[in-house]
Amino acid sequence: MLIQCCTNLNPESPWNQSRLPTNIYPIEYQLMLELFQLNQDNDQYSGTVDIVIEVRSPTYDIILHSDNSLYSDVIVSRRSDPTDEQINVNCMFTFPNTQTLVIHLEKELQVGFVYDVRIAFFRALSIHGTGLFENQFNKDQFGIETSRMLLTHFQPVHAREAFPCFDEPGFKAKFQLYAKHENNTRIISNWDEAESYPEETWIETEFQTIPPIPTALIAFAVIFTDDFDSKTVEVFHPITNRRILVNLWARKPFFQNENGIYVDAPLDMIKNILTALLNIFQDIENPIVPNKIDILAVPEYPSDAVSHWGLVIFTEYALLHNHMTTSEVEHQRIALLIAKELAEQWYGNLVSYQWWTDLWLQEAIVNYLKYHAVHAAYPQWEIHNQFSVGELLPAMFDDGMSTSHPIIKSVNTAAEIDELFDTIETTKATAILRMADYYMERTTGVTNNTLFNIVSFLHDREYGFIIPDEILGKYRIGSWSGFEFFDRWLLQSNYPKVYAGFVQNTSNDSNIFQLRQSRYLTAHMYENDLYPLESNPLGYVWYIPITCRFGNEPNKFELNRTFFLDRTAMNSSFGILNYKYFYCNTDFAGYYIMDYRSDNWEALSSALDNDNTQLIEVDRANLINNAFLGAQTLEESYSVVREITQYLLRNPYTGLLSWQTLSYHVNRMLDVLEYESIYGVVQKYFRLVVRNYYKTYETSLWNDNGSFSEQILKNTIIQLACRLQLHECIDKATQLWYEAYPTLLSGMVNHSVVDHAREVVYRTHFQNTYNDSEWTSIESDYHYIFDVQERYRLLEAMTQSRQPWHLYQFLYEDAEKNEDRDVDLLGALTLLAKNPVGRELAWLYYRKHWAELQADYGRTNQRLGQLLIDLTATFEDEFHELELLDFLASTPGVDTNVDARFWALERANMNFWWITDNSEDMAESFDLEP
Repeated sequence: MLIQCCTNLNPESPWNQSRLPTNIYPIEYQLMLELFQLNQDNDQYSGTVDIVIEVRSPTYDIILHSDNSLYSDVIVSRRSDPTDEQINVNCMFTFPNTQTLVIHLEKELQVGFVYDVRIAFFRALSIHGTGLFENQFNKDQFGIETSRMLLTHFQPVHAREAFPCFDEPGFKAKFQLYAKHENNTRIISNWDEAESYPEETWIETEFQTIPPIPTALIAFAVIFTDDFDSKTVEVFHPITNRRILVNLWARKPFFQNENGIYVDAPLDMIKNILTALLNIFQDIENPIVPNKIDILAVPEYPSDAVSHWGLVIFTEYALLHNHMTTSEVEHQRIALLIAKELAEQWYGNLVSYQWWTDLWLQEAIVNYLKYHAVHAAYPQWEIHNQFSVGELLPAMFDDGMSTSHPIIKSVNTAAEIDELFDTIETTKATAILRMADYYMERTTGVTNNTLFNIVSFLHDREYGFIIPDEILGKYRIGSWSGFEFFDRWLLQSNYPKVYAGFVQNTSNDSNIFQLRQSRYLTAHMYENDLYPLESNPLGYVWYIPITCRFGNEPNKFELNRTFFLDRTAMNSSFGILNYKYFYCNTDFAGYYIMDYRSDNWEALSSALDNDNTQLIEVDRANLINNAFLGAQTLEESYSVVREITQYLLRNPYTGLLSWQTLSYHVNRMLDVLEYESIYGVVQKYFRLVVRNYYKTYETSLWNDNGSFSEQILKNTIIQLACRLQLHECIDKATQLWYEAYPTLLSGMVNHSVVDHAREVVYRTHFQNTYNDSEWTSIESDYHYIFDVQERYRLLEAMTQSRQPWHLYQFLYEDAEKNEDRDVDLLGALTLLAKNPVGRELAWLYYRKHWAELQADYGRTNQRLGQLLIDLTATFEDEFHELELLDFLASTPGVDTNVDARFWALERANMNFWWITDNSEDMAESFDLEP
């Protein structure tokens, strides 16, 4: 069929807009792909997509998404037309700026009619890990044989790279896949296989029709039957007893002999977590899938995991593990990731967002659900507390910068869509739901309001859209409606700092409790503010619920009171009641920090020393976080940090969250200060803080006795102690390394180092040894270790060597060439950037190979932008800031890398001025000399 190319195009026409017009709506797709003649010499595939469309307003143009495809035929016809007459295509063209295909017809499409559109196309496999692409891998850890597989990665806007479609979340249509593939392969997709038709050299597989679904959630994989195997468990709905089969697919070596444990452990975890989610959603009797959920573990993927309806794809590292050699921290990481991806079967698949501005709510809900699911499956883990220290601390640090953004912001282009996936959309939004839940309980007395709202919304909305107003409107916090409360938190960037203090009314000798809010923003960055006060109609005034506890004795509080601050300042009369000290933001429930006078900080420090049991563990973590974030600005001193951490020093305190919070902030500080003279003073003080605990519990720190949380505490203490160069810790790590070294050389993972200590032992040894032969031996042989978690620990440790020739060899021989196909170049550069020696090597490589990185990974690849942030996170002097400015000026930002450039530049500038303005204060505050 010869189709003319359109000429004399109007630049104001719909195809030049960032969003597709809504005059045409897809009802159903049937996609036929021919994938059976692909090899290294032929990376092209062909296909035909039949789309049933409904016309909602008259048009001559069918506009849909397509990127870099070629077209051999286009047929348009009206359904149920007795003449079966085709509508002639006048001309067609693609518009690269918006990645659209325009089919211009000779006859206008009429409202109320349904039309069939058939597009025959062919294109090359993607080379950027998006759309439909090839993944090559070793069949065994020795690299003797290699193989390949085909994978899809359509999220967020990459289905258009695989076939022509309406690639926006608001266009949900039924979908059926047909695929011709080689007869020694198998294809896995969202839904169950319906029929299979074998031929001599290929098989045609037909899948069941998926209910209405956005194109981004479609997925499939073509694997060789000799390469992969599967294992299945059954999970049952608690009310209907309906069975769901969970099939875990992985490479065959993971099923052989004793290696089956690497499949059994995650499969057991998946079963427990899915059972927990089914219990949470037990009132939703409509099945999330007809029969099965496939879990596919692959050697490499653009993300650790991506959930699609009925098919979840993980990297092997993110999922497969041996529970006997996996630390408690790693167990948490794997379980939370599994829970998030499975929760998206309800929020993300069964219902989904209509446009990207609503993505935040889906991300917040599944992030919220994952903690509930893991807690239900493993209550002994006390996982809810880990949200505060694992996610909230880094999110609040990032959200304090001027390059942060409101949760809800305008989203139109594909680049803006890719930029959405950050901690602001996930962690901050989850924290706000958590805050609303906490204070609604204090308003209504009803617990788990958020969970109830999440579940109740799904009733009768299967296959529909998430409607934020319907969910948020059910909240009431104090006198505020849900809309009033959430608008203040969703539409403003950053978060508030709340001053609290008593003043005396001299006219009647009464005591007034003052609350005053202001915008928390890291010092020195106001001139780079992307959201200045004059552009904010809400004036950076939040609706802040605050619960405070008041006391006179250091070992107890006497009064609890909740305030609702909805203006810049408010006064509350306490009459003649007088309290010596107080603590606000109980249970770390609020997404804000507190500001106190020095006498109140002193009193709080005394309460910690006197073991005030009403300051529970999460409150202590909150106080430490407040002290560090306050000192980040010029308005507070690091003397508060020293004061508030004394209780850790004076007694060997055993609370997990306090130590995790301290560890986060100390590590972050030292990563930047490592290049400055002030480093030694800061290091010496915090080494003193951790030494008392380490010396008291030294023996037990290195064994595996104790509860799950106690093992995480041990990991936190030894990591911090070795990071602070406590010689007893380094000596012990060295001793344990040499005990394990012969076993590691033999490729075995069952050795004398306990699970929670392995990462610390490996990293500490390579940071402190100059033994070339050890590094070379591990670098040569670690590829042969079958355990993917152990292999990554060794890889990470090797990148922390202080010998530059080792790092150079690793980067250019292992990571760049990647002959063993087990080193991700971008991941390796990130690891090297964490090493003060490797940072310069990685930064040089990034600049020198910028053009090649874009060509290899794609201009829109968000990982390139994130890598820039990681590489420059510790830039702290004028020289490196100028280097960064020079790089940014010589390589104009493209697509998803633009925002990352702002983040990197602000972080470097912030580090420079933080050290310049705070060095003297840090020296005085942390100096141990009399």
